[in-house]
Amino acid sequence: MAAEPKYQQVVDWVKENIEDGKFRPGDRLMSEAELSEKFSLSRQTIRHATGELAAMGYVTRVRGSGTYIGGMKKSVREERYMSIAVVSTFYESYIFPPTLKGIERVLSKNGYSMQVSFTDNKVHREEAILRNLLEKNNIDGLIVEPAKSALPNPNIHYYQELKARDIPIICFNAQYPDLDAPCVRLDDKKIAEQAAGLLIEAGHTSIAGIFKPDDGQGRFRYEGFLNALVGNGILLDEKKVIWIDTTDYRDMSTVEDHLFARIGDATGVVCYNDEVAYQLIELALKRGIRVPEDLSVVGIDDSYLAGVSRVPFTSFPHPKDLLGSKVAENLLAMIDHPEYDGNYLFGSEPVIRGSVKSFFEEKGEKKHA
Repeated sequence: MAAEPKYQQVVDWVKENIEDGKFRPGDRLMSEAELSEKFSLSRQTIRHATGELAAMGYVTRVRGSGTYIGGMKKSVREERYMSIAVVSTFYESYIFPPTLKGIERVLSKNGYSMQVSFTDNKVHREEAILRNLLEKNNIDGLIVEPAKSALPNPNIHYYQELKARDIPIICFNAQYPDLDAPCVRLDDKKIAEQAAGLLIEAGHTSIAGIFKPDDGQGRFRYEGFLNALVGNGILLDEKKVIWIDTTDYRDMSTVEDHLFARIGDATGVVCYNDEVAYQLIELALKRGIRVPEDLSVVGIDDSYLAGVSRVPFTSFPHPKDLLGSKVAENLLAMIDHPEYDGNYLFGSEPVIRGSVKSFFEEKGEKKHA
């Protein structure tokens, strides 16, 4: 009698758990790695087992998401409008035109049109847009950059109503903590940790940080900044952590005295983004503060501002177009497969320019990036 194939024990185990009610339709099955460890089988054998289960209708495999119990639920809609709403905070910033271009390219390629609206990062404008979308009821999905994502939002119930109508929602750049929706964004915490790490590696021990308090990116970037200091045994000077909101950072000259009073004797600054870094350098030079001799500056986004600044500064690239493409691709996957996990984090590596002074070079020691 021929021996039972190794994969069969996995098939039988899944079927038994379904029959016993331990696995329910829509539950995510353990990953290939977890199943491989559980049954002491190769991942190839596990893949064979899940393939057999899928062929029998016991599970559905979703690329990039996992394997789910039962047949994948399709979005049940009486009509497919082939239209996606895209809500962004700004349109004039260096981030958004290429991001929207990436979104439009993917949607157009897949036969979808795009309805674009801008909130100017104001929740009352966001409310008007969401109410209009609900009234018209003619979209298949929503791509949104939340307004003031770090603050309590009065519009969550509009999002919940969209979800109740089986309209998938995906965020980009940031997400609301109170909204169960995936997000495609930079790994802001890790990148800010890397930014502070560049200054620390160059010998800086007195480091300031400028962040936005009203969006999730600012909070994550502060957390990464803090991790870098603590991880390197540097005591956080809370005076040197400066929070500027959307209004302030559009024209930092209005808070110039406050800004430099808080920076004090810091030799390096991690900036929330390139717009902040660019303005900080301009204000510093006006005050006779040399960059990088007196003050080193690191930005995030690697926009055109990093190169045209009077002192070109080190910055971490934002994926922009690629991020737009990814968020659109993930939304379309969510439309076809509601269980699809649309979350995605982009990493980034710095573009080094002449805005960071190395104390080690002064001592003739090894140069740090």
